[in-house]
Parts: sequence; structure tokens; C-alpha cells
Amino acid sequence: MKKWNGVTFYTSGKNALSRSKRKAFHTFDKLVDYFGSVIKEFPDKRTGNNTRFSIEDAALGAFSVFFTQSPSFLAFQKMMYETRGKSNAQSLFGMQEIPCDNHIRDLLDVVPPSCIFPVFSYILD
Repeated sequence: MKKWNGVTFYTSGKNALSRSKRKAFHTFDKLVDYFGSVIKEFPDKRTGNNTRFSIEDAALGAFSVFFTQSPSFLAFQKMMYETRGKSNAQSLFGMQEIPCDNHIRDLLDVVPPSCIFPVFSYILD
């Protein structure tokens, strides 16, 4: 068992990933692609023209903040996009638009946590 950033990883015993599973573990790009396919099933309660930011961009934005462990990641990416025309949020996470944290909360608060369970199954099975 190993700990990293407060997360326990089992290296032996019944909870450990087998050597072959660890070796064939998914790449980051595959994970983001699969996450994107799961996000497409998220409920979207919006009506009318209030759809500037997609559910996909909101969910990928939330994921990017947790993945990078940087609460200011999206603000920095927005500034990078404005100055350079491209951002890591687009190239790494495939986001089209960069929503602010309030938009992310508004869009994702109605999504039940069970909607993301398939991603965990994808990683751990």
C-alpha cells in the first residue's frame, strides 16, 4: 500500500491492480475521451438560448481543476487564451470555451454523482 496526496494505492493484496492491468493502464487522452463520452449523458436542464457554455466544457473544467490541483487553473487558462489564442484547457482537456467557476457550479449542481460512476468503472475494471 502506498499513499500519495492522501490517496491510498494498493500495490499488493486483493485491492491491488494486477501487473498486467497497471501496464495496460489507460492513457490520459483515452481517459479524457471516455470522460467526454460519459459527460454527453449528463442532464442539462437549461432552456432557451442560455447555452453559451456546454455541459462538456463545464465538466471538463471541473475535472481540470481537480486534476491539476490548482483552484486558479481556469482563470490562468482564460488569460492564456486571451493573450496567446490557445490554452492548455483546450489542448489537454479538449475544452472549447472556458467557463468561470460560477458557471461550472450552476451547470453541474443538478448532475447526480452517479452519472460519473462509469468513469470509475472504466479506470478500475
